[in-house]
Amino acid sequence: MLKGNLKSLALLCGVTALAASLLVLSLGGFLALTSYGLILCAALLCLTAAVSRFTVPISSGDGKNYKSVADTFIFLTAMMFGIGPAALLAGVDGFLSTRRVTDKRLRVYLTAAAVFSTGVAVFVYQLIAQLSAGTLANDGEHFAPLGAVLLPLCGLALVQYGLNTFACVGYVALESGERMKFSREGIVWTSMAQVAGAASAALFYSGISGGGLSFVLIGTLIAGLVYLLYRFDEKRVLEMSRAEEEKLKHIREIADLHMNTIESLAIAIDAKDQTTHGHVRRTQIYAMELGKILGVREHELHALEAGALLHDVGKLAVPEYILNKPGKLTAAEFDKMKIHTVVGGDIIKRVNFPYPVEDIVRFHHEKWDGSGYPKGLKGEMIPLVARIISVVDFYDATRCDRPYRVGMKREDSLALLRRMAGSSFDPHVVDTFVGNIDFFDNLIADQDIQEQVASEDNPGIAGARPDAGLASDVLGSGDDSGYRSIVEAQREVFALHEIAQTIGSSLNMQDTVTLVSNKLRAIVPFDTCVIYLVDERSGKALAAHAAGEHAETFARRRVTIGEGITGWVIANARSMCNTPPELDLVGVPEEVCDKIKGVLISPLIRENGAFGAITLYSQTRASYTTEHVRLLESVSQHASVALNNALTFEKTKESALIDPLTELPNARAFHLSLEQRLAECQRLNREPVSVLCMDLDDFKKVNDAHGHGIGDRLLANVAGVIKKQLRQMDVLARYAGDEFVAIMPMASNEVAEMVAERIRSAVEAEQFPVRAGKTARIGISVGIACFPSDGETAEELLSSAGSNMQRQKHAGKLAPEDFSSSITSIESFR
Repeated sequence: MLKGNLKSLALLCGVTALAASLLVLSLGGFLALTSYGLILCAALLCLTAAVSRFTVPISSGDGKNYKSVADTFIFLTAMMFGIGPAALLAGVDGFLSTRRVTDKRLRVYLTAAAVFSTGVAVFVYQLIAQLSAGTLANDGEHFAPLGAVLLPLCGLALVQYGLNTFACVGYVALESGERMKFSREGIVWTSMAQVAGAASAALFYSGISGGGLSFVLIGTLIAGLVYLLYRFDEKRVLEMSRAEEEKLKHIREIADLHMNTIESLAIAIDAKDQTTHGHVRRTQIYAMELGKILGVREHELHALEAGALLHDVGKLAVPEYILNKPGKLTAAEFDKMKIHTVVGGDIIKRVNFPYPVEDIVRFHHEKWDGSGYPKGLKGEMIPLVARIISVVDFYDATRCDRPYRVGMKREDSLALLRRMAGSSFDPHVVDTFVGNIDFFDNLIADQDIQEQVASEDNPGIAGARPDAGLASDVLGSGDDSGYRSIVEAQREVFALHEIAQTIGSSLNMQDTVTLVSNKLRAIVPFDTCVIYLVDERSGKALAAHAAGEHAETFARRRVTIGEGITGWVIANARSMCNTPPELDLVGVPEEVCDKIKGVLISPLIRENGAFGAITLYSQTRASYTTEHVRLLESVSQHASVALNNALTFEKTKESALIDPLTELPNARAFHLSLEQRLAECQRLNREPVSVLCMDLDDFKKVNDAHGHGIGDRLLANVAGVIKKQLRQMDVLARYAGDEFVAIMPMASNEVAEMVAERIRSAVEAEQFPVRAGKTARIGISVGIACFPSDGETAEELLSSAGSNMQRQKHAGKLAPEDFSSSITSIESFR
């Protein structure tokens, strides 16, 4: 609208200046008139002023316009006196006939346009007259033959009509920011007036020049008939106006119905992205008010009204696990997320909105510096409506809690907007939005503004929480409690459905427990959520995840099964609520205990019993309802499956790298560790790394004499002896069968030989039990390879260490005794 106003103002100033210049330059024509000519010219001026007051409305493309029948006297004056007097009469007629136009600027423009168009038209009249007849009479006393002025008169009427029509329609188009529109009906009636005016002027001219009074009377009759026809049409125009108003009223009602439907669809779309229905209303208010301040055009305001609701419609094509993933999106997931702008744009394109909603949906993720998507548009190439939506949507999204991050305070969000201005956002749009944020927030309903994170400088919402309104006692208050209850019920159903669909989408334990707590927040109120899982080794329940108030305190908790409320719930596999929370807070700091008023706990159950629990603490609610218990148990049921799958996956992943017999890393884990250590050495200072390759001597005789069960137990005991001789930083692994390998970082060849000798001595000196009262001794061969002297890759080092071990074994450096003599009674060693 602002750009349109500047253009229309420039047109107004230009046409007014031309009209004034025309009148000034034509003053010489007035001075050349005789007294008779001046008197006749004054009489025509009076007649023009008199008939200009009698106007009738005619239909046009943009509403009503008013037309008088003074064109007859203007044309007559042009034929008799030339440009100056005719332009003066046109100005008087334009000013008086537009007295009912309320827009002062438009009235001035119409008057100036009448002067200018008439001046140009009279110039054309005189040019044609000189070219066709060779003579021109414009002193009011000498008259050219009627035949000589008919052709120039037609040119006068045509040019004046064309210029005046285009001037008026062009101004309206610039003012509204739309294309020029011409009304077929308006053209018909105004052209009739123009033809009648020209005909009347010709008859008046003929009568004055000597044709007689009859010509004057006929001309007057024609002008009167045109005026009566206009009056006859006035009633029809009024009836059409009423019908048009009724039609517009119906259209507005349909538009309101469509907008309500759009808002409902937008709420459903945002629910998929875990946003509240207040988000779409706030975004709409921010966008429309910001658009008004920036001076966008009317059709762009309509686009902002709908686009604020529908800008994320394309998220229907994005999987829920990506929309609500707690952690950072992978490159593939982000590519999937980016398609929502293209999909949404294609959806809106099929709707065929009469205003640029598609531009908003398709381009609201473009960035000012050109780094956005989907097209990489830069600067003002991005549609203004899309730039507005991107700013207000980013601001409100950062103000509210989402599954993947915590909301910001107002001052933090505005500071972030300022930092991103010039890179992600239009600096002018950001400055305007930030400068008017107080005005915008005052327009938003209290229940919607409370969904934003509280600000330090806004005490009116200081006590609001992201989950405010979920508890039953709050839901029951307010005039729209019925609507809010329906919305909350819908959110509960949706959250449960989302849990069933997406909570098992990841086998990562941390992602799974975070998804559970985030989904749970939408249906059961809490201030702190702790998810406990039983550790099979210690037998205690460990906090796998803590969210909310004092999360860092609860994240370190270890609960003994059977103790406290959480321990009782796990031991008995039953939910518990409304018991004194102090029973479950043993060991928790007193300042934290004093704040907690209520507790609700539900077990995580699998086939063999409970393996954990979901514990909710509340600082505002002393008791939970049976409905809350039901909802939490439903969530726990879905969570149990997902968490059990995640635990199984982690165990499987761990077993893929751990030897179950010795509980040492296996060959695969050894290779990964050695590759990583060698890469670090090559990248940094090439410090030495030694690899030991160890093989038990004549271990087959143990299996043959005592069976594989005894052999496996002996292997585990040997692993323990070897591990005691290594440093804490060293890595010992079971490579295969009776072969062990070790990585010794920062160990030279001399250090490795010393450790190898210590291992040989310790293993040979150990008496390993094989049967009741029986022990065995066994030898071990050790080969050494050192990085970088013996090799620079894992394969080279293992090959070198293995070769050295085999040489030692065959050389009989530690000549093994006969195995049967190594088995003695325990008493002989006492």
